[in-house]
Amino acid sequence: MLQGPIGSVAEAVVLALVGTLTWVQLRRWQTRSAATAGAATGAAANKSDAAAGPVDIQATAHAIVDAAEEEAQQGVHAAGSSSALPDMGIARQDGEGGAGSGGEEAEQEGSAGWIDKAGHAIVDAAEDEAKRKVHMVGSSVNIPDMSANLKAKVTVSEEQQSNPALLAAVYDDMAEKFVQHGLNLPAVEAMRQYFSNLEGPGEPEPLEYDAFPVPLPPGAVRLGVIFFQECNAKLAELVQQAAQEVLSVLPEGCRAHANKPSHYHITVYMASQPHTLRPDPFNPKDGGLKVDGSPQEQAESARPNPETLAREVAAFRAAAASTAGPELEVHRLLMADSGTLLLCSVDRSGHLAKLRKKLRQAFMGGPPKQPTIVHASIARLLSAEQLSREQIDRIQAVCNKWSERLRCMRFSLERCYHIQENTFTTVEGPRVLLPFKRNGGKSAAA
Repeated sequence: MLQGPIGSVAEAVVLALVGTLTWVQLRRWQTRSAATAGAATGAAANKSDAAAGPVDIQATAHAIVDAAEEEAQQGVHAAGSSSALPDMGIARQDGEGGAGSGGEEAEQEGSAGWIDKAGHAIVDAAEDEAKRKVHMVGSSVNIPDMSANLKAKVTVSEEQQSNPALLAAVYDDMAEKFVQHGLNLPAVEAMRQYFSNLEGPGEPEPLEYDAFPVPLPPGAVRLGVIFFQECNAKLAELVQQAAQEVLSVLPEGCRAHANKPSHYHITVYMASQPHTLRPDPFNPKDGGLKVDGSPQEQAESARPNPETLAREVAAFRAAAASTAGPELEVHRLLMADSGTLLLCSVDRSGHLAKLRKKLRQAFMGGPPKQPTIVHASIARLLSAEQLSREQIDRIQAVCNKWSERLRCMRFSLERCYHIQENTFTTVEGPRVLLPFKRNGGKSAAA
């Protein structure tokens, strides 16, 4: 030890420094223990109502997740805008011990840091998802951000598609969702982007693809469909009557579009969608779409070359020729919460699910979001205003009435079509007939 007054002072300084460092390390150990205990308490909180200290951390983390999910449901991430991501500034300030933090804030440093990491992970995941989807559900190439409408679409398993009872239960749930909650307004708002004449006299009309903000070239949108009017004309006639009655009970001023009976179709598979452009659905990398360059260059890249298009049609033809025609039966007419009036059927044969599976396997670069239920879009509500309880009940009563009349009407199919669609939802454009495998049956009318 040092001697004299100077030595005494130096010794005191050294002891103080050692004490301070020891206290800091002790606080770190305590903070780590608190964080560990907080995680355990948070897990226990799922089984009890006990709430104290670290439990609030768990609740905060859940709140962050809930907010991110709610944000995603609004479709704000699909366009790839980082400005739409949740603001984690407060969490970062807390985690970094911002100005004004005292002893209590210091004790929560480890916990705040955990929240900060969780928040950053959520933001990073959202940004990655946005980058992945920017050319799928909300591209500068065409009409931006259809994610809200795509999220509203129902997806079922291959087993459910092939099992009439399971699929019927899905349709009943869809109808009940509308009864309980009304319209999914973000989904309706997204669909409005595909229509013109949304205000003023006359009915809204679907946009031609060359009338998009950045026009799409011919052949950019391609799909395989079944027309049920040619299989059962009486059914199509009754469905049109049902649609008109549903539209007649809509609130005054509600905008809607009704499809023509000749447009009534069940989509089998979409090789290229207006919101998910795929000039080469055989190409696993973005379906051959140019993902850089100007919007005009990207749009032009959606044009399929003749060789690829011929190969695509051949794949459709081979899949249809190796599959017997589906045997479809109407289950119900329903208003989906997306605002689309649907005729929903089941497949008594199970052949449609097999055909869709063959096409998914053939087109490794095709759009990932494909139809899985057996439905035809009959009409669409295009006013993004919530319906009242009375209005919902009135619409549902008409749907129920017509469901009873249409249920069990059947239509057997001998063919489907490959179509290069030129106007949204109309399935108008160059078409190729694709016969199903002969199974000894003919088109039947109920």
